[in-house]
Amino acid sequence: MRILVLLLFLCLSAQAAFVSVNIGDSRLQSSHWVSDPSGIVGLSFEAGFFNEPSNLIDYKLSLDVKRFGYSYDDGDEVVSFWAIGFKPFTWSVTYKKIMFEAYPSISWIFAWNNVNRAMEDHSFDETFDSRRFCLGYGYRLGYYLNDNLFLGLNADYRMVYWSFHGLHGGEDSWISMGGWGLSAQWNF
Repeated sequence: MRILVLLLFLCLSAQAAFVSVNIGDSRLQSSHWVSDPSGIVGLSFEAGFFNEPSNLIDYKLSLDVKRFGYSYDDGDEVVSFWAIGFKPFTWSVTYKKIMFEAYPSISWIFAWNNVNRAMEDHSFDETFDSRRFCLGYGYRLGYYLNDNLFLGLNADYRMVYWSFHGLHGGEDSWISMGGWGLSAQWNF
């Protein structure tokens, strides 16, 4: 409880707080057995602090809620995940209102849709199973229209521990999902 109160205090007292929304493509990026895979709409909402776009090189910290996954069979079947993520450090370079940033992240999957039974039993059977954590990375490139509003392109990828046991004789492995999209950020 103390950590939550401390984080809330830091977020509310920070001079450089921001909110962001990202929308874009999400699809399988790794080799896989899925026939005719395609994408879904990926979505994320982010809030954080320590963002100061007036600095040439900057650092920020943020939390996000994200939807990602893929579809197959001409879009008839959709596998999607919802995750709560933490970006411990995002490094950015801003020059003449053009900004490029890159970040690693860690997420915890809290909901999913259309995951097959073998995968659900193997990877999502316990509330805090380590296989429900996924690693990620991403980057953005865009322009500050004014002191508060940023618009740009983003790329965001997640690595999910995927169970292939019983599916085409495969083994477990990390599967990358994600893609390109659009990003908007508002600085307070």
